[in-house]
Amino acid sequence: MASGYAVARATGRRLVVIWVPDHHCEARIGDLLKYDGPVIEDAAEAAQLWDMAGRVYNYMEIEQGAVFQEPVLPDTEAYAGQDVYIRSAYSLTSPHCDMATEQQFLWALRPTAEVLDLVQRVERPSQVAAHIRMATGEAFDSLSFDSPNNWPAERHAELTEWRAKSNVWKFVTRLDALVAEGRADSIFVATDLAQTYDILKDRYGARLRYLERRDFDRSAQQLVYALADLLLLTAAPHFLASTWSSFSDMAQRLASPRRLVERSGYEF
Repeated sequence: MASGYAVARATGRRLVVIWVPDHHCEARIGDLLKYDGPVIEDAAEAAQLWDMAGRVYNYMEIEQGAVFQEPVLPDTEAYAGQDVYIRSAYSLTSPHCDMATEQQFLWALRPTAEVLDLVQRVERPSQVAAHIRMATGEAFDSLSFDSPNNWPAERHAELTEWRAKSNVWKFVTRLDALVAEGRADSIFVATDLAQTYDILKDRYGARLRYLERRDFDRSAQQLVYALADLLLLTAAPHFLASTWSSFSDMAQRLASPRRLVERSGYEF
């Protein structure tokens, strides 16, 4: 959305968000954000806009005809006065994207009251925040949103490799060192598996802070909790991130500039 906004602004267009709930994200945009821009939530209407657009870009590489990271409107004058339709689960590649404009858009977004109520349940700030993303690979291939069918084979293998590098015990090793140094008296954790919370509760006791939930799926309710987790991850001066996780990436982008970040598979 943020990079789409930057392209729209630079080329004299209006951003229209296509947000059709599906098995990847069952929440509507209004469940998460108080967003007053134009939004399309109907799949048939979205398909009609695709057909009517002067130019279509599709970054969803598993789909026929898609071109991942194709530069969007490299010629500003091309398709002048026409609609451009972009389908993507990634930040866009375009000469019209710039970090300052994207950050301005992101910082202007406002969560719903339900999200903010969940944030208030957790004491903050913590000395360290950690996002532990493990649920990809053979044990999770039966889940529609983590199925190998969502990516080309080489991409799924790459994701599986990086998820292994964000194993909970790699985080434990780093957290243990920070605790020993007196730099992790309070630790906020967001993760995608109930058993990961159990491991960390047993190990860190009262040091550990987290947003308790029952569900670990892509339901609308779980996505509300996920956005609250994302905001809570920003409230620490030291962040342990899961590499190749867009969730970790966004937590860092929403945090104060220049905070210390360490990435699984690189710094620990």
